[in-house]
Amino acid sequence: MSEENVEFVRRAYATGGFDRFGWEPFVAPDCEFVNPSDAIEPGVRRGLDEIRAAQRRAAASFESSEHRAKRLFDAGESVVVEVTFRARGAASGALLEQDEVHTWTFRDGKVVRFEWGRDLGQALRAVGLEG
Repeated sequence: MSEENVEFVRRAYATGGFDRFGWEPFVAPDCEFVNPSDAIEPGVRRGLDEIRAAQRRAAASFESSEHRAKRLFDAGESVVVEVTFRARGAASGALLEQDEVHTWTFRDGKVVRFEWGRDLGQALRAVGLEG
């Protein structure tokens, strides 16, 4: 299953499906979506309704946005992705570029948890890989 998880995540970024929430059909009903405390929408969202609402609010903050995967790390049921996020503010027009780390966790072929932050080493250690 590990190779399928990695390939799914790779495609989500390569096709732009991540930014369009095109991975929604592959999300378990009880999925958790975890944002860090400094995110536009900090905290944990549970279930598709909460995740969709948070995604819409975050998307409204940007005129445009894009996540580009730089490196993927296979941790079996989890995939850690080193990402560059680029966006233009909806109100300000200001450009933003920041490094992020996304951790996808799968169960039975479905995404059961998505968490992002900024510390690659911490994310790798959290899934049992050397940070």
